This record gives sequence, structure tokens and C-alpha cells, in this order.
Amino acid sequence: METPKPTTQRFTRNYILICVAVLVTLYGLFIAPTFPLRVYSIGVLVLFIPFLEIRNQSVVLQLFFVFFICIQISSIALFDRMPYELLLSSQPFGPAFIHALPAALLCCAAANILLFKHVNIVKLYTVQFPIMLIACTWYIRMVLILNNCQHTAEAKNVQITAVVVQKCPLCCDIHELLLSFSYEGRQYQLPMDVHPKLYEKAKEGDKLNLQLHPGVYGWPWYHKDIKRRYQ
Repeated sequence: METPKPTTQRFTRNYILICVAVLVTLYGLFIAPTFPLRVYSIGVLVLFIPFLEIRNQSVVLQLFFVFFICIQISSIALFDRMPYELLLSSQPFGPAFIHALPAALLCCAAANILLFKHVNIVKLYTVQFPIMLIACTWYIRMVLILNNCQHTAEAKNVQITAVVVQKCPLCCDIHELLLSFSYEGRQYQLPMDVHPKLYEKAKEGDKLNLQLHPGVYGWPWYHKDIKRRYQ
């Protein structure tokens, strides 16, 4: 009669990765002395994804829930609190995906090589690879935005004439106007927080001249405290 194979190694690998992910998250939040190290700490969490052991649906949900929480906490602490924002937040998804595809393939291939005796190839490339691709796209997009939103001393500001479409309902200290503008031959609408005085004076159809930073990669961006400028 055959005895079942021990599963200690499978559990140990996942538990170790979870513990390391929690420690990396705490390091990025409270200990990392420089800003780049905080960014890299999130990248480390993403790199762990292909090395998780996939056994059944409940384990998948539990493992990736923990990793999602770690990555989300790090993201909110680092990226979402940054004092700037892109004019068109969807722009970097294309370049990010182009760079994320080979990165996700290389990470999964590395997991396949390093754990070739303890990896399910089918689950690695059908379950973990799509998750890894999404995580890499999100992370690379974040890095691109961080690099793009830098001051360029000699570059001229981007001048955009926007039309007030409507006033958004007041919420706390947020005074948003829904603006319509044309950029690179396409029409866009964007809610923007403005100064309370401007919010009171603005009417539908009024024009507002926006002066935005050009961005290192050509993606216009502005400080979230732009409301102080447009009074």
C-alpha cells in the first residue's frame, strides 16, 4: 500500500513567501531610507507571484488575497499619495503592457527552471502567468508615471483650453469641475479639483486655460493641488 507523499515542502514554500512578503511590505512602509527602495519593495512582491504553489481554488484565493493586500497597502502608501496626477491616466497602459509581457514570461520561466521538480507547468502558465502579466503591467505603469512626472527645466508647459461642462456635486473640501478639452486631435472630459472661488464663479460654457507640465515621456501632468493655481 502506497503512502501519500508529504506536503510539507509545498506548505513551507508558500508560508515562507507570505512571511517574506509581509516583511518586505513593512520594510517599504516604515524602514526603507530612500524613495527608490520603497518602489523596489513593491516590485519584489510582484516577482514572488510565479513561485507560489498552486494546489486548489481555496489556496489560490488565500495566497493571492494576502499578496493583493500587501501590494495594495504599499501602493496606497507610496503611489496613490503622490502629489501629482496625469492629465490622461490611461496613457501608460500601452507601453506598460509592452514591457510587462516579456517580464512576466521571464519570471514564469525562471520559476519553471528553479522549481522544475515542484511546479505544475499547466497552472504556472494558465493561472499564474495572467496574474503576473496584470501585476507587471500595473507595476511598470506605476514606475513610468513616477519617472514621467518630473520637472524638466527647459521644457515648455503644455497649454490647454478647457470648457466647463458642469459643476460636480460638492464633497467635503473637493470642488470639481467637469472639463472638456481637445488634446492631440481627440476630445476628452476630465473632472478637476479647482479653487473654491473659481468653483463658485464658474458657469457651464466658461473657458479655463490650463498650464500643465509636459512630462519626461510626453504625458502632461499636474500637481493635485492645482486648485491653488486657478483662482
